[in-house]
Amino acid sequence: MREQIKQTQNMMVDLFEVAAHASQPGTISTSLIEAQQALLTAEQLYGSLDDAQQTASQSTFKNFVDSAAHLNLMIVKSLDNNDLVYADRIQNELTALKQLI
Repeated sequence: MREQIKQTQNMMVDLFEVAAHASQPGTISTSLIEAQQALLTAEQLYGSLDDAQQTASQSTFKNFVDSAAHLNLMIVKSLDNNDLVYADRIQNELTALKQLI
């Protein structure tokens, strides 16, 4: 189960990478939607772990979810503002998110 969670998290980060580096708004939007679906899947998988497994990784997983939500918002703001002001911050958030997996 943990491996499925990790694979789902990696897929989500890959989708955020696509969204962060895409130039077409449609590609960005689609990638963000798919990333959110992957996050929901990871949360469902995490919820199916037994209590001991959840407790052992609870703070790391919560940090991952919080970071993913923040990254999603940052990419949306970047898209809404149609500028690259957020590019460095988005890249830093992606790096931090990868380290939480």
